[in-house]
Order: sequence, then C-alpha cells, then structure tokens
Amino acid sequence: MANSINTTPNLANTESLWGDRSRDLFIDAMVKSAAVLNRFTLIDGVKAKVNVPIFEVGAQTFTAGDDCAFTDTTPTTITEKEMSVQTFSWGFKNCKAVLEKSYRGVALKKGQHNPETMDVEFRNWVFDYFAKLAAQKALTYAGSELLGEMQVDADVIMDDRWDSSGSGAPGLVIASSNILDAMQDAYEDMSDVMLSAVYGDADREFRPAYFLGTKAYQAFQIAMAEDFAQSMTLSSSEGIAKGAIPTYYGMEVIHLASLADNNIIVCSPSNLVMLTDDYNDVNAIDSEYEAKENSEYLWGRFKLGFSYLKGDEIVLITNIDPS
Repeated sequence: MANSINTTPNLANTESLWGDRSRDLFIDAMVKSAAVLNRFTLIDGVKAKVNVPIFEVGAQTFTAGDDCAFTDTTPTTITEKEMSVQTFSWGFKNCKAVLEKSYRGVALKKGQHNPETMDVEFRNWVFDYFAKLAAQKALTYAGSELLGEMQVDADVIMDDRWDSSGSGAPGLVIASSNILDAMQDAYEDMSDVMLSAVYGDADREFRPAYFLGTKAYQAFQIAMAEDFAQSMTLSSSEGIAKGAIPTYYGMEVIHLASLADNNIIVCSPSNLVMLTDDYNDVNAIDSEYEAKENSEYLWGRFKLGFSYLKGDEIVLITNIDPS
C-alpha cells in the first residue's frame, strides 16, 4: 500500500524516520482500507463544489431510405450536476514522556528535547491508524450522503412497498425471512438500461450491483445459507462457509457498512461518485514538534463528498416514503 506523510521540514534524517514510505497517496491508502470505495467514480481537485458533466445518449432513429442518404440520428446531450465536498480533520498529540515510559523503541536515541525522539514503528502505526479512521469516516459519510440525496430525487426509481401503512411510516423490518423478497422487488423495478447491463446487452463494466448495510447483508447471507441450493453463486455449503462474494440475479452483493437499516440500493458502482480535494495530497498529514511541551503533533485534513451521476439508473428499496 502506498502511503503518504508530510514530515516536519527541519528533521535531520527524514528517510530514517519514515523508512521507504512515499510522501503521497494518503487518500489512496484510505480508499484501499475501505475496498468498496475502489468501485466508485473518483473526482479529484474539488475545493468546495464542482459541476460534473453527465453524458446522455437519446433513442436511436433508424429509417429506410436512399442508399446514398443517411437520415438516421442519435441525439446526445451533456448536463451538469453540482456536487460538493466537506472538510474533515483529525489531530493526534504524542507526548515524549509517555513514549519513553511505555515503550523504548530502537529509534528512540535522543532525549525529550529533541524533535527526533519519535519511534519509527510507532509513527508508522499512527499513520496507518488514521488512514483507517479516514476510511471509516468516508464510509459513514458515504452512506448518509447517498441515501439522503436519493430519497428526495424524483429520478431515482423508488420502491416504498415496505411502507405497509402507505403513510410514510416505517414498514416491515428487513430480516433473513424477507431480504430475498426485497431484493427481488428491486430487480423487478430496474429500468431497461439497468437490465440490459445485467443481461450483458450493454458494457458489463457498468453492471448494476446490490448495496446492503450491515444488518441487511447479514440477513442476506443467512437467507442464502438456509437455502443455498437456490443460490446463483454460493452453490455449495463450502462456498458459504468461506464467505465467498455472492451475487444475486447476476449482480454482485456489496457491503456498504454505513447504509441505514431497511434500505437497499441497486446501481452500478461506477454511478456512485466520491469527490476529494487532492487524491495525491502530500499535505494530507502534517507533523510539528512542540518544544515547550516536548511533544509532537500530527494532524490531517482532507475533503470528501459523495453523490451519483444518474438517478434514473438507481433503484432504492426503502421502508419510508420520502414524500
């Protein structure tokens, strides 16, 4: 994994402190920590908001005519969708006295009054720890941002049949006994374009996938294990035991941990967008030695945003009517 760090400029021997770590790709480390983010479309260089172009192709028109006349047309359009990012930051304070008392590393060569008094392995661990925290924050933010936008988007194919009362009140809770029915509902609601991708009529790269939150994913695995003979991918109990990546109706089932309970999203992963300030931000992590306290501060700041390109190629199963 390529990691980034921006070390204190006046350190005498940066390479010995940070080993072979490169000074870029902090966001890359974060994305790889949360593998699902690898599937999203990444838009880089967003400072506050950006207009993202969305390309559309209209219905093709084919007509019979003279051999030398070409009258067939295929209209194309470009629309723009505004997407924004939020700033997230973290901070960490390392007290040299605590480090000296609790753990004496091989690189702890000098006293408290020297900025190089920082154990190499511990410093690297701090970087990895905060990269994982950033990934966790990104996943949490992704689930709430995507669901919030989809629930009020008229273009999204909404299925609120789980609202049993019809009044927008919470309906049936998704469990192992009904998760497959809910996923089948989503399959039946898919647009022709989405179905075309599933069947291989369109570019398979854009094949839709199911996105499930933790409880829904757990319910799905239990339901498939209870009747694995009907599964389209987990064709043996051994496959279930090993936790093989499942599919359903020819589509991957992806775990999106932060997706709220009783909601299912079906869309191409590439239709979902992750925005960031600078994907290879060399200043993602900074450090500074505070001589007065004989401590070193490490902090980071990054921008994140989540949205999607085409709402009409998304199916949302929800038990709450957003209207």
